[in-house]
Amino acid sequence: MYSNIKSVQYLVAMLKKKEIKNIVISPGNSHNAIVRSIENDGYFKTYNIVDERSAAFFALGLIQELNMPVAIICTSGTASTNYLTGVIEASRRNLPLIVITADKNPYYLAQQEDQMIDQINLFKTVVKITVSLPIIKDYKDEWYCQRLLNEAFLELNHHGCGPVQINVPIEEGMLAINEWFTTKTLSNINIIDRVDVNSSEETWKNKFMSLKNKTVLIIYGQDYYINEKTIKNIEKIFKNYNCVICVDKLSNLHCNGALELSRASLLKKQSLTYGTIVPDVVITLAGNVAWDGKFSLKGYKNKFEHWIVNGDGKVQDYYKNLSNIFECTTEEFIEKMSSYEVDKDNSYYNVWKKLNDSFKIPKFEYSNLYVTEKLMNNIPKNSILNLGNSTTIRIAEYFDLDESIKVYCNRGVNGIDGCMSTFIGQSAVTNKLSFLIVGDLTFFYDMNALWNRYVGKNVRIMLVNNEGAALFHFNQGLKKYPTLNENVAAEHTATAKGWAESRGMKYLCSHNKKEFDKALKEFISADSDKPIILEVFTKKEEDARLQHMFFEYNLSEIDKIKMNAKKAIKSTAKKIIRR
Repeated sequence: MYSNIKSVQYLVAMLKKKEIKNIVISPGNSHNAIVRSIENDGYFKTYNIVDERSAAFFALGLIQELNMPVAIICTSGTASTNYLTGVIEASRRNLPLIVITADKNPYYLAQQEDQMIDQINLFKTVVKITVSLPIIKDYKDEWYCQRLLNEAFLELNHHGCGPVQINVPIEEGMLAINEWFTTKTLSNINIIDRVDVNSSEETWKNKFMSLKNKTVLIIYGQDYYINEKTIKNIEKIFKNYNCVICVDKLSNLHCNGALELSRASLLKKQSLTYGTIVPDVVITLAGNVAWDGKFSLKGYKNKFEHWIVNGDGKVQDYYKNLSNIFECTTEEFIEKMSSYEVDKDNSYYNVWKKLNDSFKIPKFEYSNLYVTEKLMNNIPKNSILNLGNSTTIRIAEYFDLDESIKVYCNRGVNGIDGCMSTFIGQSAVTNKLSFLIVGDLTFFYDMNALWNRYVGKNVRIMLVNNEGAALFHFNQGLKKYPTLNENVAAEHTATAKGWAESRGMKYLCSHNKKEFDKALKEFISADSDKPIILEVFTKKEEDARLQHMFFEYNLSEIDKIKMNAKKAIKSTAKKIIRR
């Protein structure tokens, strides 16, 4: 039998999965749920050492003779402080010591609770990592607990061995009897592996050969300078695996097998619910992505494996399905993956390609959609394009852009601050025509970007001014949120005209299609001796309405029927309630 406390089950399961057999236990009460769970499992060999200071050093003796990690466990309170000297010794000698400290609910810290001290910061300068497990109440807590355990155990031998601390808050320490100790089998725990450039070739090969007969979605994130060798290797991957390389405007990757999937995802709106679309494995590499389909993927816990490529080897479990971390550069991973031939099959790519090809863009009324599409379709070749976050980057994903144009955005954190300053900095060191599409709040938030001497004649800023944050009108709207404009959407009546002209810029504006089409010709011209701002005035409620219409435009007939049926059900329900 095992404790019914989920965090304890996951801890014991992880110890077994990582083959940590030897456990040194000191007496007490708060850790009883852990101790009895270990005692009842014949896999473990336990040692009882009363003095925690001696217990830590005793464990070091086991480690140096057995040449394998050993765990120590103590009760809550000052018992854990007695481990410190032994943990320091383990740190100095790079010994893989697992320090498990039982604790009480963190809500009680500094509330005069018995045997309750700050155990999380006790060893922070001498352990490789400290994690404190959650008291599990829902599936998110379960995922978080497993993730923390993986982080701790992966760090044991990451760039050299050393001690790690796992703090385990338990609501009541004595819950290791009667109805609290009835679990017959341990919970399954997700194990995350890490592979790096020093791993054996056999390890790399086994990882890639495991993709045989599997569909693979490779999400290639934000990047700028992709060398020809890497592009050729990506095309080899496309030939040798049943995969599609998902890109967006920020990927700046154009090659065989690469598809911008925003259109396909929007076409079905919930396209990832289709069995042929959900992949067996998702591989994420390079930077962040603007592709909205990633949000749909988050809803498919345990439906696919997630592999991540990052240079620091950190656990980044965005989809809550992480199974493998590849600690290397994007180029190193692609080169390794391209060296194996796994599946000569493009069926998965063809499914996405068919969706993409059936996508249609309607003729837009004058709006943020109209002006964004028109500009992107007409930007001169070999220019650079910066995009503001929020609505701007979302709608720009759906429109055509010449492949010679590189696209940039402050997508690391996905905030509005500094967008224009970044653009001006980039435009200052290139002779290329430099375009920025930006919303009004982003523009006015960063107006000082134009308050310097480096705003060159190659600068072209299209400011979409709909007098507030259109995003919130799209996802909430005045009907649901009547006071939306007061604070959240920050409604205003400001215009850039005075500021632009005071900075010596040429100012253009439009309020309708005719005015915009006329201004666009001058805006995209390379002949101007001044930087140009084109301020496009639209209405945020109308922009939001047209965006919803656009997103519904490409729904399949089945999706439309479902959507209309839901509306009819809601309407009927309202009538019944009124009666």
